[in-house]
Amino acid sequence: MLILTENYLAGKRFAKETETIRLQEYYLLSSSKQAEAMLRDGFLPASGIMNYELGDVTFQKQAPSGSVEEVTFNLKLESGEKALGIGQYDKVTGAMVRWREKN
Repeated sequence: MLILTENYLAGKRFAKETETIRLQEYYLLSSSKQAEAMLRDGFLPASGIMNYELGDVTFQKQAPSGSVEEVTFNLKLESGEKALGIGQYDKVTGAMVRWREKN
């Protein structure tokens, strides 16, 4: 009985961790796509916040070179988890060409 209980609790923890990881990925992807569209239209401010139901993503835009803009995304979920994503937008192609994540 004890083994079954431990397996059940481990399964619940794993499911919760998986849900959190997927939520983080979804919010970062959504923020990246929204920023990409705003950059394409020329309306992304130097910094701001994107609010979601279970967390917020703050962003900052920098221009490391003439044809590339770099956007840093900081995600903080209501549950306390944090994630950092960095996207590079190429003005010539009009798309995010590079993405890195740090957790």
